[in-house]
Amino acid sequence: MANEKVGIRTTNQREGVVQVLKESKGPLTPQEILERTQKITSNVGIATIYRTIKLLSETNKIVMVTLPDGQTRYEMAHLDHHHHFKCRKCSKIFDLEHCPIEVGKSLSLPNGFTLEGHEITLFGICSHCNV
Repeated sequence: MANEKVGIRTTNQREGVVQVLKESKGPLTPQEILERTQKITSNVGIATIYRTIKLLSETNKIVMVTLPDGQTRYEMAHLDHHHHFKCRKCSKIFDLEHCPIEVGKSLSLPNGFTLEGHEITLFGICSHCNV
């Protein structure tokens, strides 16, 4: 994990959490992180997941993502500008590779408003559930 440079002790559990987050196609809840980490490393519990999330957040390796459903999720911090898609059938969250707002296209904002950023979550049915 090469975290010794910032004073983070490397463990198999932490390596597993980082691997899970790096391989994810969307932000994950702590429970999803736990379930996926348990498949690749032993002796990991929810307390370890929360401690690792806290440590990775404090060292700016991961960021918290809160979607309209109110559930807190986490993803790697180095990701470029992107948005999310939530499947209404399976409830999985997917990263969108491209921003659906065209650069330079004006948005209809009230007078006096200045747009500084945006976050979009699209809802629908994913390709797996749409079969």
